[in-house]
Amino acid sequence: MRTFRQNLISPMLCNHGDNMPKLEKTLSNLLESSEELTSTENLIMESVKELIKEEIKEHIRAKLDENEEIKAEFKKGVEMMMEAKAKEAFSYAIIAKASADLGMELIPPKLKSEMKKKLAKMLEEEIGEILV
Repeated sequence: MRTFRQNLISPMLCNHGDNMPKLEKTLSNLLESSEELTSTENLIMESVKELIKEEIKEHIRAKLDENEEIKAEFKKGVEMMMEAKAKEAFSYAIIAKASADLGMELIPPKLKSEMKKKLAKMLEEEIGEILV
């Protein structure tokens, strides 16, 4: 499989005879240089974007600091959002428990006792790792 560089350079080398190795090397160097410039350009663009974001954040913070009522309302909204996220996570835990209970109900009675023991041991190990 030919690379992008080979596809670009090969047609340029068709009519250059003995100078092909030199020409190929020169073209390769030019391509590598342009790739480095593009990489540097991308880095600069990303840095500029980050600087713009920082300036916008500073502007927003300044406006919030100017108006305590809006600042308090904003803070209350963020707190409500955090509480909602915590409730959402808890609801997923309840659903997971209900799903596990349902799964246990679907297991034949002969295996249920053995599965409960294995599940309890597995959960104990997992919770132990979380708490340590």
